[in-house]
Amino acid sequence: TVVPARLWGGRSRCAGRLELLFAGTWGSVCAEGWDPAAAQVLCRQLACGRPRLVPAPCSSMAAGAPPVVLRQVQCTGQELALEHCILQPGHPSPCPMDR
Repeated sequence: TVVPARLWGGRSRCAGRLELLFAGTWGSVCAEGWDPAAAQVLCRQLACGRPRLVPAPCSSMAAGAPPVVLRQVQCTGQELALEHCILQPGHPSPCPMDR
């Protein structure tokens, strides 16, 4: 299943808050396991080159965003797109806004 992804609210299409389309709704990602490997996969999927900034999951970048769509993300960094990673939908608990 293809998981549409976008970076929203930044100065270009390759910057901003990560949002994924799940069940017809765009939602921000607040997930355990969001790390440089997952960011590398996202940047490859969006044809944005190498990731330069990998905000902590649940960082202030996700504050005030639409609903959280992922509880956990596991990528090796070799995947071509996020749908090839292990994605667990749902709300993480707990999910502090800053770490």
